[in-house]
Parts: sequence; C-alpha cells; structure tokens
Amino acid sequence: MKNIKDIEKLGLEELREVAANSSIPVPEGLKSRMEQVIDAQTAIPSVHSRVLTGVLLAAAACMAMFFFLRHSQQKPLVDTFNDPYLAYAEVQKTFTRISAKMSPASDKALEAKALIEKPNSIIRKINK
Repeated sequence: MKNIKDIEKLGLEELREVAANSSIPVPEGLKSRMEQVIDAQTAIPSVHSRVLTGVLLAAAACMAMFFFLRHSQQKPLVDTFNDPYLAYAEVQKTFTRISAKMSPASDKALEAKALIEKPNSIIRKINK
C-alpha cells in the first residue's frame, strides 16, 4: 500500500489495523508530530468560518469603498428619483457592480476551500 489513493479508500477499521501493525517501521517522533498537527488543526478556525469571514470582509470593504467614492466627489449627487422604477433600476445596477467586484474574491475563496477540504476530511476520519 504505497499509493495515497489506496490509503484514502481504506475504512476506519482498516486504518486502525494498519496502525496497530507493529511490523511496519514508524519514524521516530511521528506520534508527537501528529499530535502537534492535530492540536494546531483544532486551534485554527474552521474553513467555513474563515471563508465566510473573508467574504464578509470583502463585502464590507466594497461597500466602504463605494460610499467613500460616492461621497468624495465635489459636486453633490442627485439622490432622489421621481419614478420608483428608475430608483429600483439604479439600485439593481449598483448591486450588479458590487456583485461583479465580489465574484472573483468569492471564487478564490471557494477554490481555497476545495483544496483544504480533502486534507480536512482525512484528518476527520483519523480523529473519529
């Protein structure tokens, strides 16, 4: 069993049997290093909370930049509409621009989540 794909296919009981097999040489200090990795993993916030925090921070930064740019102009802006449909169209246009700016950041966060999810699932299997 030299292939990582073979190891990933093993069930929990099979992993325990392999771990209990004393004929397989184990590097010195492996147990303490694994415990350090597991302790570090539990100390780090979950991937979902980090992704959510990143998305919320990006949204807050976009909104702050939008308001700053809007209020930093010298000429006062007209901020009312006589027609509610025009006002709604302007709101839609604004949210579309915000969404377009946030989409690349959200895509990067989802890519990072996908890369981190596989090692996390392996560690969760080992910890159960």
